Amino acid sequence: MGRVMRWVERVSVLQLLLGINTLLVVFAFAYWTLSEPGSTNGLIETYEPEGQVSFLDALYFSVVSLSSLGYGDIRPLGFSRFLAGAEVIIGLSFFGIMVAKISSVRQDYILRRMYYSELIDGRLEGFAHQLEEHRKLYLASSTLLLGGDNDPELATTYKDEVTQTTIFFEIHAVLHDVVDMFVLETRSGGFFDNVSDALLMRIYASVQSTMHHTIHLADRDAEAAGALVFCGNEQWIGEMLELAEEIARLGRKHSRSDDIVRQCGDILEAAARVRAGVMPLVAGALA
Repeated sequence: MGRVMRWVERVSVLQLLLGINTLLVVFAFAYWTLSEPGSTNGLIETYEPEGQVSFLDALYFSVVSLSSLGYGDIRPLGFSRFLAGAEVIIGLSFFGIMVAKISSVRQDYILRRMYYSELIDGRLEGFAHQLEEHRKLYLASSTLLLGGDNDPELATTYKDEVTQTTIFFEIHAVLHDVVDMFVLETRSGGFFDNVSDALLMRIYASVQSTMHHTIHLADRDAEAAGALVFCGNEQWIGEMLELAEEIARLGRKHSRSDDIVRQCGDILEAAARVRAGVMPLVAGALA
């Protein structure tokens, strides 16, 4: 029984429908094959006893038997009675499984909503907060550096003996966790339909702002930006771009929110501009 229940949980509605339709045809073929003229094991038309049962008649009888309607205009003889009984049992089981599957889908939806509202939304809130804080620090510190502020604390935001402490590494690290979550939950199904659009938009807005500010720095003073901000962060900027593009592609593909889709399109465009305009500055500064 346990194996049967596990099989019922795993099988999809589409697989059930394909299977039952295949059985309808198989039973119909069996009835038709047994219904040879003079046979006592096939089907007989009660309204036309001398008539030959066609395949369509057999298919009709198969449907009537599976659904347990039993009109009586065609009746089985001999071995076909056994087949008809088996088909009725299969039909009752099928409709019972279908009702259970539909109920399970509804229950799964309710549990998923509870799961997302309590756990996933909380994680998204944390990611949104981290990205917003990193974005504010990036905007403020890089603007001061390009403005001529030589505070050593500002310099270590982008250059340090330990590269894993720079602002670009921090942004990359958060985006890595965001991508892992987005990919996993999207594969599970319903992620963009179940989570708060407002939270998703906060995450995408922070990524948007980071991309556009990076472009602004390069446009404002390419040489200074390359030497003071981007230099030494080639790996983290490159990975940050890949991760930003990944969540943007996921949002554009799966979200039903026009605002999120627009944000994702803008992120992809901005990331392409960063690749073309900023990454060469990083490489040039390193050289």
